Amino acid sequence: MMDVENFMTVNIKKLETLGITIPEELNVSQITEGILNMPEEVIESMEESHLIVMLLSNIGYGKYDFTDWSWEPLSEQIYSFDMEAVNTSSIYTMFLQGIQAITGDDLNITDISEDCEKVDFEKGCGLQTIRFQCNGKSYQYNASVNYDWFDTGMLSFMDQVIKEQNTGKSLYAASDGYQNCILFYQTKEWSGQFYELMGFELDSFNS
Repeated sequence: MMDVENFMTVNIKKLETLGITIPEELNVSQITEGILNMPEEVIESMEESHLIVMLLSNIGYGKYDFTDWSWEPLSEQIYSFDMEAVNTSSIYTMFLQGIQAITGDDLNITDISEDCEKVDFEKGCGLQTIRFQCNGKSYQYNASVNYDWFDTGMLSFMDQVIKEQNTGKSLYAASDGYQNCILFYQTKEWSGQFYELMGFELDSFNS
């Protein structure tokens, strides 16, 4: 059976080499215990990359307060979120807060609003308009509504917004194998280093 605890320790050190730190609030031992509680045949069937992205997803997930629908980042290097929203009227606001968390001083995202006037929530369709300012410039994206699912076109749109700022960095993404999207704001060279150390490529949004 795979030595999950040792695997996690080794890969945390690799992530630290890449500049990714483990938030103090994150209990890695609980993640490890959760994996170990899975059936042995499930663990044995999991690829190493799957275990790594599970760790990455937990690092970037942040802290939600569902009493007031607020979100607090725990990492400045990774942002991960569930593509199926718990609060559809603010899904893109939280997304932009996550982008702000990993882009730091490079982006100043303000005046975020979401217009749901053209959304039919009962039929799960329509257009949800997101407006915001990034470094003083106004942007708008019309998200296609599919019930409570995130419109992935927003990822490409935001990557283009970032490229306009000429920071030398872009968005890179990974999936946890389920429905979490894991985002990084890094250089092309860094993504190459990630591949060399972690053994799998991150997706980019280069057109």
